Amino acid sequence: MAEIARFDRVTYTYPGAPRPALEDVSLRIDPAEVILVIGGSGSGKSTLLRCLNGLVPHFHGGVFAGRVTVDEYDTREARPHDLARRVGLVFQDPESQSVMTTVEREIAFGLENLGVESRAITRLVEEALISLGLSHLRHATLATLSGGELQKVALAAVIATQPHLLLLDEPTSQLDPVGSEELLATVRRLSEDTGATIVLAEHRVERCLHLATRVLYLEAGRVTVDAEPQEFARWAIHGHRELLPPVARLFAQRLNGQAAAHATDVRLPMTVKDARHMLDVIEDRTPHRLPHATAPTDGEIVLETRRLRVGYDPDVPLLDEVDLTLRRGELVALMGENGAGKSTLVRHFNGLLQPLAGTVTLLGRDVASLSVAEAARGCALLGQNPGDYFVKDTVAEEIDHTLNALGFEGQKGSGKATRIVAELELGALLARDPRELSGGERTRVALAAVACGEPALLVLDEPTRGMDPSHKVELARLLRGWTASGRCVLLVTHDVEFAARAATRVLVLGDGGVLADGPADEVLNGSLFFSTQVNRLLRHALPGVLHEDEIGWGGTLQ
Repeated sequence: MAEIARFDRVTYTYPGAPRPALEDVSLRIDPAEVILVIGGSGSGKSTLLRCLNGLVPHFHGGVFAGRVTVDEYDTREARPHDLARRVGLVFQDPESQSVMTTVEREIAFGLENLGVESRAITRLVEEALISLGLSHLRHATLATLSGGELQKVALAAVIATQPHLLLLDEPTSQLDPVGSEELLATVRRLSEDTGATIVLAEHRVERCLHLATRVLYLEAGRVTVDAEPQEFARWAIHGHRELLPPVARLFAQRLNGQAAAHATDVRLPMTVKDARHMLDVIEDRTPHRLPHATAPTDGEIVLETRRLRVGYDPDVPLLDEVDLTLRRGELVALMGENGAGKSTLVRHFNGLLQPLAGTVTLLGRDVASLSVAEAARGCALLGQNPGDYFVKDTVAEEIDHTLNALGFEGQKGSGKATRIVAELELGALLARDPRELSGGERTRVALAAVACGEPALLVLDEPTRGMDPSHKVELARLLRGWTASGRCVLLVTHDVEFAARAATRVLVLGDGGVLADGPADEVLNGSLFFSTQVNRLLRHALPGVLHEDEIGWGGTLQ
């Protein structure tokens, strides 16, 4: 079978970068493969994808050695028009991919550029809208969509062009659990029904490892593992368990010593269905829940909302009659489907938006009465797009700029800068331009910029977007440390696995208000979609268990 793409000894360095983003990469991509590309932030995943559609090096510049071919076209010599007919890329930041004003026009734009006749465009746009559940948004303006909705529009615009090779860079990073399942189901149908080749870069392996026919693991720009999923899982057991789905990590705990771990016939479950079957045949040892601490609920009130009504149309508010109380020492996850009003709600906490009705009180003062600077000292907000926060040319300057704006200068400001750089592992990035960093690195820099002033309330909107598993573990640890020191952290997130590990309390928005509010192990227990893999596996036997670290082995499962 003829290959669809090939890398021959590719080494690429971005302009001004201290080291190559890709180094001596050689691999072959065959038709109908579904390839999952994983690796740490800055490992070269996005660069690998951009080599396949010619953005590297044509758009980004830099130094390129080696050769990339797609359908026998050399990407450095082929016309963009020829590559566009064969390769479709959905960016990590869907905001940067949008060019038109409405959903329907955005999806049609790529087809028009390819010269597709108007009658065919109408049909292909309709099919793309249906496949991703966007029909109700066909006339919506892009500026009114949530980040997750924009992500689905970007994918619809690409699949409408029917590329031979579909490249997806973190396609589920802003989608709620239901939206993620729908998007990945669409990707699976494309592969199975059309034979399209799909290369998917994704950190949330629990969502897509079972779909892959092959896994590439990148480390410092090199492909260090190229294997089918089970072979990759056996490799990951030793020192890289964070790369496995939670149910696979749970069963990896049962492996009896190094000999079993090295056995070539060891199989780990990739889905809850696989794990349920394996659990049914276990006779020697079964899981039980370990004791865990509960979160305090008596801290000083940091923020209150009373009868809050928010939205952009006074006649049809997004949320109404919202009463919330956030306290020092709490780490709260705010969840809900895309478009439920999560990001809109939190923008009222520091005065970025004004309520249609009701009040927001921050540290005992009405937010409406505070200046921008006063509100920022009490409540810092990290939005979904880290690039919006960068105004300086280096990471170090970004942090210093924020501290100066908040009035922290001299030795006091220097101490805060040193602390946040260490906490977020930014030492190696201080001299870099934040705009040229990977998605996960940009998120960490933006977090440093908003958190360095140590506000009483820190609101993080999709903070794990583009973040690799090891940095998620460190972020959860860091946030727990911040709340233990008396701050309050609110996470707006669709990352259920991260919320289950980090949050002590979960709020779920829906139907114009608060659907659920309580301890994480109560709210996330038993949900159809807003629950973890381990909870879906063990909820009937061990109610409230959320992740594998809460599990011991032994005893009898009733």
